[in-house]
Amino acid sequence: MPVAQLQQDGLAGPFELADKSGLDAVCEVALELKALQRQQNRLARLAGQPDQQRWTTLINRHMAFDAMGELFRDANLQSVVAECFGTDLLLWQTTFFLKYEGVGENKWHHDRQFENGSDPINIYDTSNHFSFVIALTDLGMNQGRLEYVRGSHLPIDGFDRDMPRISGELPEVVHDRITPLAFKRGQFAVFHSSVLHRSLAYGHAEKDWRPGFFGAQAPETWPMKDGRISLAARLARRGTEIPERSGSNPAGATRAIAEPVPYYDATPKQVHADRSVVMPFN
Repeated sequence: MPVAQLQQDGLAGPFELADKSGLDAVCEVALELKALQRQQNRLARLAGQPDQQRWTTLINRHMAFDAMGELFRDANLQSVVAECFGTDLLLWQTTFFLKYEGVGENKWHHDRQFENGSDPINIYDTSNHFSFVIALTDLGMNQGRLEYVRGSHLPIDGFDRDMPRISGELPEVVHDRITPLAFKRGQFAVFHSSVLHRSLAYGHAEKDWRPGFFGAQAPETWPMKDGRISLAARLARRGTEIPERSGSNPAGATRAIAEPVPYYDATPKQVHADRSVVMPFN
Protein backbone atom coordinates (compact mmCIF):
# COMPACT_ATOMS: atom_id res chain seq x y z
CA MET A 1 0.00 0.00 0.00
CA PRO A 2 1.31 3.50 -0.81
CA VAL A 3 0.82 4.86 2.70
CA ALA A 4 2.71 1.99 4.35
CA GLN A 5 5.63 2.40 1.95
CA LEU A 6 5.59 6.16 2.49
CA GLN A 7 5.61 5.84 6.28
CA GLN A 8 8.51 3.41 6.24
CA ASP A 9 10.71 4.79 3.46
CA GLY A 10 9.54 8.40 3.12
CA LEU A 11 8.82 7.70 -0.55
CA ALA A 12 6.17 5.67 -2.35
CA GLY A 13 6.20 4.44 -5.94
CA PRO A 14 6.71 4.16 -8.78
CA PHE A 15 3.08 4.41 -9.88
CA GLU A 16 1.62 4.75 -13.37
CA LEU A 17 -0.12 7.83 -14.71
CA ALA A 18 -3.67 7.11 -15.83
CA ASP A 19 -3.18 9.03 -19.09
CA LYS A 20 0.21 9.29 -20.78
CA SER A 21 -1.05 10.92 -23.96
CA GLY A 22 0.07 14.39 -22.90
CA LEU A 23 3.68 13.55 -22.06
CA ASP A 24 5.03 14.55 -25.46
CA ALA A 25 3.47 18.00 -25.11
CA VAL A 26 5.08 18.51 -21.69
CA CYS A 27 8.44 17.33 -23.06
CA GLU A 28 8.10 19.92 -25.81
CA VAL A 29 7.61 22.61 -23.17
CA ALA A 30 10.75 21.46 -21.36
CA LEU A 31 12.84 21.43 -24.54
CA GLU A 32 11.61 24.86 -25.66
CA LEU A 33 12.39 26.31 -22.24
CA LYS A 34 15.86 24.81 -22.47
CA ALA A 35 16.31 26.48 -25.86
CA LEU A 36 15.13 29.78 -24.36
CA GLN A 37 17.59 29.35 -21.52
CA ARG A 38 20.47 28.89 -23.96
CA GLN A 39 19.40 31.99 -25.90
CA GLN A 40 19.22 34.08 -22.74
CA ASN A 41 22.68 32.97 -21.68
CA ARG A 42 24.17 33.78 -25.09
CA LEU A 43 22.64 37.25 -25.01
CA ALA A 44 23.97 37.83 -21.50
CA ARG A 45 27.48 36.99 -22.63
CA LEU A 46 27.18 39.23 -25.71
CA ALA A 47 26.12 42.00 -23.36
CA GLY A 48 29.26 41.44 -21.31
CA GLN A 49 27.39 39.94 -18.39
CA PRO A 50 28.88 36.46 -17.95
CA ASP A 51 28.04 36.48 -14.25
CA GLN A 52 24.39 37.17 -14.99
CA GLN A 53 23.67 33.98 -16.87
CA ARG A 54 20.19 32.77 -16.09
CA TRP A 55 19.51 29.15 -15.29
CA THR A 56 15.94 29.67 -14.16
CA THR A 57 13.74 29.32 -17.24
CA LEU A 58 13.01 25.68 -16.38
CA ILE A 59 11.57 26.62 -12.99
CA ASN A 60 8.01 27.52 -12.01
CA ARG A 61 6.24 27.67 -15.34
CA HIS A 62 3.30 25.45 -14.40
CA MET A 63 0.73 28.20 -14.85
CA ALA A 64 1.97 29.16 -18.30
CA PHE A 65 1.24 25.91 -20.15
CA ASP A 66 -2.03 24.00 -20.34
CA ALA A 67 -0.16 20.74 -20.92
CA MET A 68 1.35 20.94 -17.46
CA GLY A 69 -2.02 21.63 -15.87
CA GLU A 70 -3.51 18.59 -17.60
CA LEU A 71 -0.65 16.43 -16.36
CA PHE A 72 -1.19 17.52 -12.77
CA ARG A 73 -4.89 16.69 -13.01
CA ASP A 74 -4.11 13.07 -13.95
CA ALA A 75 -6.53 10.80 -12.09
CA ASN A 76 -3.89 8.43 -10.73
CA LEU A 77 -1.54 11.20 -9.65
CA GLN A 78 -4.37 12.99 -7.88
CA SER A 79 -5.53 9.74 -6.23
CA VAL A 80 -2.09 8.75 -4.91
CA VAL A 81 -1.33 12.25 -3.62
CA ALA A 82 -4.71 12.41 -1.86
CA GLU A 83 -4.24 8.97 -0.31
CA CYS A 84 -0.74 9.76 0.91
CA PHE A 85 -0.98 13.43 1.86
CA GLY A 86 -4.66 14.38 1.82
CA THR A 87 -6.40 17.15 -0.08
CA ASP A 88 -6.52 20.94 0.09
CA LEU A 89 -2.93 21.16 -1.13
CA LEU A 90 -1.09 23.91 -3.01
CA LEU A 91 1.40 23.46 -5.82
CA TRP A 92 4.11 26.07 -5.23
CA GLN A 93 7.08 25.01 -7.34
CA THR A 94 7.90 22.96 -10.43
CA THR A 95 11.26 22.22 -12.02
CA PHE A 96 12.23 20.40 -15.20
CA PHE A 97 15.41 18.33 -15.12
CA LEU A 98 16.95 17.55 -18.51
CA LYS A 99 19.97 15.26 -18.56
CA TYR A 100 22.07 14.06 -21.44
CA GLU A 101 25.70 13.28 -22.18
CA GLY A 102 27.94 15.70 -20.30
CA VAL A 103 25.45 16.78 -17.62
CA GLY A 104 26.65 16.07 -14.09
CA GLU A 105 25.05 14.91 -10.88
CA ASN A 106 22.58 16.82 -8.75
CA LYS A 107 24.00 16.73 -5.25
CA TRP A 108 22.22 15.25 -2.27
CA HIS A 109 19.47 17.63 -1.20
CA HIS A 110 15.99 17.82 0.24
CA ASP A 111 13.01 19.89 -0.86
CA ARG A 112 12.03 21.36 2.52
CA GLN A 113 13.05 24.86 1.59
CA PHE A 114 10.88 26.68 4.12
CA GLU A 115 8.39 25.83 6.86
CA ASN A 116 5.69 28.44 7.26
CA GLY A 117 6.69 32.01 6.61
CA SER A 118 9.86 32.69 8.60
CA ASP A 119 9.37 29.76 11.00
CA PRO A 120 12.45 27.54 11.40
CA ILE A 121 12.34 24.35 9.33
CA ASN A 122 11.15 21.26 11.20
CA ILE A 123 12.77 18.54 9.16
CA TYR A 124 10.91 15.66 10.84
CA ASP A 125 7.40 17.11 10.74
CA THR A 126 5.61 14.89 8.22
CA SER A 127 2.33 16.79 8.35
CA ASN A 128 3.28 19.30 5.65
CA HIS A 129 5.57 19.76 2.63
CA PHE A 130 5.47 17.02 0.02
CA SER A 131 7.00 16.35 -3.39
CA PHE A 132 6.46 14.22 -6.44
CA VAL A 133 8.51 13.44 -9.53
CA ILE A 134 7.21 12.36 -12.93
CA ALA A 135 9.28 10.61 -15.59
CA LEU A 136 8.47 12.32 -18.88
CA THR A 137 10.87 9.89 -20.57
CA ASP A 138 12.47 6.66 -19.35
CA LEU A 139 14.82 7.32 -16.42
CA GLY A 140 16.98 4.22 -16.47
CA MET A 141 19.81 3.17 -14.18
CA ASN A 142 22.42 4.80 -16.44
CA GLN A 143 20.36 7.83 -17.47
CA GLY A 144 21.05 10.11 -14.56
CA ARG A 145 19.05 7.87 -12.25
CA LEU A 146 17.49 9.10 -9.04
CA GLU A 147 18.63 7.85 -5.65
CA TYR A 148 17.18 8.52 -2.21
CA VAL A 149 18.00 7.76 1.41
CA ARG A 150 15.32 5.43 2.73
CA GLY A 151 13.75 6.64 5.94
CA SER A 152 15.47 10.02 5.95
CA HIS A 153 12.15 11.70 6.76
CA LEU A 154 12.63 10.27 10.28
CA PRO A 155 15.52 10.47 12.77
CA ILE A 156 18.34 8.00 12.05
CA ASP A 157 20.76 7.03 14.83
CA GLY A 158 24.15 8.54 14.21
CA PHE A 159 22.96 10.85 11.41
CA ASP A 160 22.78 14.54 12.26
CA ARG A 161 20.37 16.37 9.96
CA ASP A 162 21.70 19.74 11.11
CA MET A 163 23.36 20.11 7.72
CA PRO A 164 23.06 22.29 4.61
CA ARG A 165 20.07 21.57 2.38
CA ILE A 166 22.52 20.65 -0.39
CA SER A 167 25.41 18.32 0.37
CA GLY A 168 28.04 16.57 -1.73
CA GLU A 169 28.66 13.68 0.65
CA LEU A 170 26.69 11.74 3.25
CA PRO A 171 28.09 9.91 6.30
CA GLU A 172 28.72 6.19 6.10
CA VAL A 173 25.96 5.48 8.60
CA VAL A 174 23.33 6.03 5.88
CA HIS A 175 25.14 4.47 2.92
CA ASP A 176 23.19 1.21 3.23
CA ARG A 177 19.97 3.22 2.94
CA ILE A 178 20.85 4.71 -0.45
CA THR A 179 18.29 3.29 -2.87
CA PRO A 180 18.27 3.60 -6.68
CA LEU A 181 15.02 4.64 -8.28
CA ALA A 182 14.53 3.99 -11.99
CA PHE A 183 11.36 4.95 -13.88
CA LYS A 184 9.64 4.08 -17.10
CA ARG A 185 8.04 6.88 -19.08
CA GLY A 186 4.81 7.95 -17.41
CA GLN A 187 5.68 6.66 -13.93
CA PHE A 188 5.83 8.84 -10.84
CA ALA A 189 6.70 8.72 -7.14
CA VAL A 190 5.62 10.80 -4.14
CA PHE A 191 7.72 11.60 -1.09
CA HIS A 192 8.08 13.74 1.99
CA SER A 193 10.02 16.85 1.07
CA SER A 194 12.60 16.21 3.81
CA VAL A 195 13.75 12.95 2.19
CA LEU A 196 17.32 13.23 0.93
CA HIS A 197 17.70 12.47 -2.77
CA ARG A 198 19.91 13.17 -5.78
CA SER A 199 20.30 12.27 -9.44
CA LEU A 200 23.54 10.92 -10.86
CA ALA A 201 25.44 12.23 -13.84
CA TYR A 202 24.10 11.08 -17.18
CA GLY A 203 25.99 7.86 -17.83
CA HIS A 204 27.28 8.28 -14.23
CA ALA A 205 30.86 7.25 -14.97
CA GLU A 206 32.58 8.82 -11.99
CA LYS A 207 35.44 10.23 -14.08
CA ASP A 208 32.90 12.20 -16.10
CA TRP A 209 31.03 13.75 -13.17
CA ARG A 210 30.98 17.52 -13.00
CA PRO A 211 29.06 18.11 -9.77
CA GLY A 212 26.60 20.92 -9.38
CA PHE A 213 23.19 21.14 -7.79
CA PHE A 214 21.44 21.74 -11.10
CA GLY A 215 23.94 19.57 -12.97
CA ALA A 216 26.84 20.84 -15.01
CA GLN A 217 25.65 23.01 -17.85
CA ALA A 218 26.65 21.26 -21.04
CA PRO A 219 27.96 23.34 -23.98
CA GLU A 220 25.11 25.11 -25.71
CA THR A 221 25.89 23.48 -29.03
CA TRP A 222 25.15 20.01 -27.63
CA PRO A 223 21.75 18.66 -28.67
CA MET A 224 19.59 16.73 -26.23
CA LYS A 225 19.41 13.68 -28.51
CA ASP A 226 18.93 10.60 -26.32
CA GLY A 227 18.70 12.41 -23.01
CA ARG A 228 16.02 12.11 -20.37
CA ILE A 229 13.50 14.53 -18.85
CA SER A 230 11.83 14.51 -15.45
CA LEU A 231 9.53 16.99 -13.75
CA ALA A 232 9.63 17.61 -10.00
CA ALA A 233 6.90 19.43 -8.09
CA ARG A 234 6.53 20.62 -4.50
CA LEU A 235 3.32 20.78 -2.50
CA ALA A 236 2.25 22.43 0.75
CA ARG A 237 -0.96 22.52 2.72
CA ARG A 238 -3.34 25.36 1.98
CA GLY A 239 -2.72 28.16 4.42
CA THR A 240 1.05 27.66 4.47
CA GLU A 241 2.73 31.06 4.28
CA ILE A 242 5.22 30.88 1.44
CA PRO A 243 8.03 33.45 1.68
CA GLU A 244 7.52 36.21 -0.83
CA ARG A 245 9.93 37.47 -3.42
CA SER A 246 8.47 39.89 -5.94
CA GLY A 247 7.54 38.42 -9.29
CA SER A 248 4.95 38.13 -11.99
CA ASN A 249 3.00 35.26 -13.45
CA PRO A 250 3.99 34.73 -17.10
CA ALA A 251 0.57 33.27 -17.89
CA GLY A 252 -1.58 35.91 -16.23
CA ALA A 253 -3.46 32.97 -14.77
CA THR A 254 -6.90 33.56 -13.30
CA ARG A 255 -6.66 30.56 -10.97
CA ALA A 256 -3.72 31.98 -9.04
CA ILE A 257 -4.02 32.21 -5.27
CA ALA A 258 -0.93 34.39 -4.94
CA GLU A 259 2.33 35.04 -6.72
CA PRO A 260 5.06 34.48 -4.12
CA VAL A 261 8.40 32.95 -5.02
CA PRO A 262 10.70 31.46 -2.37
CA TYR A 263 14.06 33.17 -2.11
CA TYR A 264 16.94 30.86 -1.30
CA ASP A 265 19.51 32.56 0.89
CA ALA A 266 21.94 29.72 0.15
CA THR A 267 21.99 30.66 -3.54
CA PRO A 268 21.94 34.48 -3.60
CA LYS A 269 23.28 34.61 -7.16
CA GLN A 270 20.26 32.82 -8.57
CA VAL A 271 18.11 35.19 -10.60
CA HIS A 272 14.41 34.54 -10.04
CA ALA A 273 13.00 35.45 -13.42
CA ASP A 274 9.95 34.22 -15.29
CA ARG A 275 8.28 33.58 -11.98
CA SER A 276 5.01 31.75 -11.70
CA VAL A 277 2.42 31.29 -8.98
CA VAL A 278 1.10 29.17 -6.18
CA MET A 279 -2.02 27.34 -7.33
CA PRO A 280 -4.50 24.80 -5.96
CA PHE A 281 -3.47 21.19 -6.58
CA ASN A 282 -6.42 19.17 -5.27
